Order: sequence, then C-alpha cells, then structure tokens
Amino acid sequence: MAAPPTTTQKLLAEGIGTAFLVYVGAGSAAATGVIASGTKVAFSMAQLGIISFAFMLVIVGAVYAIGHISGGHINPAVTLALAVSGKFPWREVPGYVAAQLVGACAGAAAIFLTLGRAATAAAGGGVTKYDAATMGFGRASLIEAIGTFMLVFVIFGVIDHRAVPGWAPMAIGSVVFAIIIILGPATGAAINPARYLGAVFMQSGFGGTVSWAQVPAYLIGELAGGVLGGLAYVFIGRVRTDAAMTSLAPTVDSVTGDSVPEELSGATS
Repeated sequence: MAAPPTTTQKLLAEGIGTAFLVYVGAGSAAATGVIASGTKVAFSMAQLGIISFAFMLVIVGAVYAIGHISGGHINPAVTLALAVSGKFPWREVPGYVAAQLVGACAGAAAIFLTLGRAATAAAGGGVTKYDAATMGFGRASLIEAIGTFMLVFVIFGVIDHRAVPGWAPMAIGSVVFAIIIILGPATGAAINPARYLGAVFMQSGFGGTVSWAQVPAYLIGELAGGVLGGLAYVFIGRVRTDAAMTSLAPTVDSVTGDSVPEELSGATS
C-alpha cells in the first residue's frame, strides 16, 4: 500500500492548484480586458461566458490532478468550512491557507508575466470589484456570501460517500460556471479569498489601482458564506443510522438477481 502524501506534498499541491486557478481563471478576465481595450466592443454575456468556462475548466483539471493528494481545496473558504464542520483538522488550516495565498500570488504574477502591464491598465489584473456608487458594503458581502454558500454546499454534497463517485471535479467546476454567470456583473464573483487577494496584491504591486476599502466585504462574505454552506449541508445531509434511504438507484435482489429500486429494497445507511 502506498504511503499517504506528506504535509509538504499536500501544501505544494494546494499552492500549485490555486496558482492554476488564478492564472487561468483571473487571467481569462484580464485577457478579455486586454483584447477589448483595442476595440469598441462592449462587454457582454459572450465574454462573461468564456471567463466562466475558463474558471470551470481549470477547476475541473486542478481538482482531478490534486484531489487525491491534498483534497483539492484551492480555496480558504472551503478549508475553513471543512474545519468548522469537523471534516478537516484545525492544525492543518494555517498551512493550507498560507499555501493557497502563495499559490494565488504566483498565479497572479504569472498573469502579468504573460500579458504585461496592459493587464494592469486595461483589465485590473483580474481583480474583482463592485460599483460603490450603486452597491454598498453589506450588499456586496451578501452577494459573495450567497455565491460561496452555493459553492461549498455543492462541494460537501459531492464528497459525501453516498454521492455518485468520480464526478466531484465536474460538479464543482459546473457550479462555479453557473455562479459566475449571475454574480459576475455584480461583484465579479470572486467566491474565493485566495483568488481575490492574489489578484489584489499583484495588481497593487504592479502599480494598478486597488480599492482597499472593498477587501473586507469580499473576505467576510466569502468566509461566512462558505462556513454556512458547509454547515447547511451537514445539517440536511445527516442521516440516522437506522433510517431507510429513499433513492431511485437500483439494488440487486440477493435471491433473484433482479434490479430493485432502493426504496423497495429496505436498504439502510
């Protein structure tokens, strides 16, 4: 039997996975801005869809690649939610969050390496923000909380041992795609403190303009939303050990060998 991954391997996996997420996800937003800067084409659902798709694909790839090493959190809100719900040891939280932040900064730096200073001037380096003229701190926090709640709720669902195996990365990537489509026009849909801060730090470092007053809204909303999403799933997903499962998934009759709907089979969990 292979030895489990070491702490170093887990942290490297989290850092690399988060770097991939920021480089491709936030980088797609920056690239869109760079391309659009030389044209008069208005930002539309087409561009938003491509950015959402980029986030989806890189998350699917990253989680498939490192999920079996570190769990593939690549998001401090996910790590915190797992710890609060008792599914992840608190002693590992600081290391995971630090690795995610370092990876996010590396990914953001790679955006500027790839696209140059145009990424700062034309696209904000992939930094998400909300329009302070039309939206307040509380509303922005709530919007990010809703998106992160949905993300973490789905993550908890797909890692449940009763979930269909092998589809977790696709489910996570898909819900991120969907969340960005609706949150994007409002707050930019960061739904990840590391993804947000990595872009902010690099944007500031490369001479771009950052609204530091907006930072707490994103962090509070995402961390609170993530924890609530995890706890919500724990609450509704808990099943008594003597409760009969109700499912359309077929089981095999031990006598005849025929498939029988599970709710008729008396299966328990």
